[in-house]
Amino acid sequence: MTALGLSWLRGGGKPPALRTVEVESPSAFDEGSWVFLAAAFVCLCVIYVVAFQTFGRSAREAGISTMLPYQTLFRDLPGGEQRVLRAMLEGVSEAVAERDADGAWPSPDALAGAGIPPFAPDPLDRAKLQWSERRAPFSVDYVGAASAGSDATLYLVAVREPEPGGSERPVPGVLDEEHRALADGTLVHVTFWKRATGAPPAQLVADPALLGWTQIRVEKPFISLEEP
Repeated sequence: MTALGLSWLRGGGKPPALRTVEVESPSAFDEGSWVFLAAAFVCLCVIYVVAFQTFGRSAREAGISTMLPYQTLFRDLPGGEQRVLRAMLEGVSEAVAERDADGAWPSPDALAGAGIPPFAPDPLDRAKLQWSERRAPFSVDYVGAASAGSDATLYLVAVREPEPGGSERPVPGVLDEEHRALADGTLVHVTFWKRATGAPPAQLVADPALLGWTQIRVEKPFISLEEP
């Protein structure tokens, strides 16, 4: 017998009043709403995947390019330009590491002094590219221009950081070729460009595509899940 029961027997008082609590199940309307929302979400996911696969397959079968007019693929570049892009990809990785360590993007001279391509002298570089920088708040351009008297291609590495509080956050294991993740998780937009010989830009290139630059991509921007 419980302590409450013993206390009632000894005191001779009335037993405590019993309370009845009615527990109601969630309404049919609420349950139906949640089921409907879950089903709609699943349907949207299925539609997106099917459309993504169908678009890529149809475009490939019809011979339609999924590249934008100002884009070109790495595999379509001449051998010399492919070598420069490989060097730019390596240089960006090193620049990101410097940015994490020092809080600022390194200068081309600092990268060259550390022997980092493509900023450091390369005996195989017939154009003898000279690298310089253009800076603005949260942005830096690395520009590679041929030495005087050469008609080699101009190259551009465009780095764009988000303003404070406006950063995207990377999905674990998913990072496309136009983004680099800093140590704190901030996503930095990095693109690679080339342009026919001409005067190097005097200031940061806000929109390279509108100024005759061609973006170099490793993969197509819109690619079917079935495409190799």
